Amino acid sequence: MRRHLAKLSVPFREPFVTSAGVLPARELLLLRIEDDDGAVGFGEAAPFEPYDGVSLDAVAEALANGAGGPPSLPQARAAEEMALLDLEARRAGRPIGEPGAEAIAVNRTLGGGPPEETARRAAEGLREGFSCFKVKVGMPDDAERVAAVREAIGPWPALRVDANGAWTVDEAVEAVERLARHDLQLVEQPCRSLEELAAVREAVRVPVAADESVATADDVRAAADAGACDAVNVKLAASGGFQAAREALAAARENGLEPYLSSTLDGPWGIAAALQLAASERLSLACGLATLDLFDAALARALPGPRAGLLAVPQGPGLGVSVDDEALAEVLVEELEQ
Repeated sequence: MRRHLAKLSVPFREPFVTSAGVLPARELLLLRIEDDDGAVGFGEAAPFEPYDGVSLDAVAEALANGAGGPPSLPQARAAEEMALLDLEARRAGRPIGEPGAEAIAVNRTLGGGPPEETARRAAEGLREGFSCFKVKVGMPDDAERVAAVREAIGPWPALRVDANGAWTVDEAVEAVERLARHDLQLVEQPCRSLEELAAVREAVRVPVAADESVATADDVRAAADAGACDAVNVKLAASGGFQAAREALAAARENGLEPYLSSTLDGPWGIAAALQLAASERLSLACGLATLDLFDAALARALPGPRAGLLAVPQGPGLGVSVDDEALAEVLVEELEQ
């Protein structure tokens, strides 16, 4: 089996702002495997060091060794599994996931820019039919930004806020109480640890969702035991792949937590895999998978964009993603030897 690994850098339409800083582009790794009969499969590695502490170089080294990497590098395992699933399903002429929903409800993700700009993007999302919005918080102007978004979208759409673990417990309680007047559906990862999430959850009325502090099924069970959250945000890259994410979703339901799937600002291969998983899992909360529209590159148009707040589920074969050489060349940084 032949392997090829490439480093990509996909620029954002506008710099993406979170509590972790400003991102001009998203770096990803693309693994291509080809079997002796010419069948190919693609896997995407999406480590995000500001959030998960995992460097792109460490994942690249693990993938170059061809073993999927150690437990500390779930993004490498996710890419390896994805490529093999894609190859097998392409060969069989079917998608990697089981049949299910044809489209998935998704939220519009809004970065932490100036309130008026964030409100403008929210209003655009409302016109496009989104019924759920997520605003990045953990910055000094949170109150103004969230208020501007709620005013722009009106009283009906669901509104989430995501601090990416930026607050202490006291800061989180104060911030959530201040923002709760805007009718929040949930607050995502207000603090870093499960113990801190539990303390916040006990003190506020807004439901709490765990994100960065949960990845595997064991993490989800630990969150339930700690009383840390009401919902869990599962990501394929952080979980370690399609099957590991499925197990995390099952663990959430078994423990009375509401699960949903999100992207780590993935490329089209990661989004396609998550959509196929979401389709077979019948998730009720809107998923954070409408993030390709944040990018300014042809590669981001490999999948159809959202319509009326829904993303179509790729029907295969494999991941159902086709990216031409020109679109790849546009974002290629380096071809890594295998």
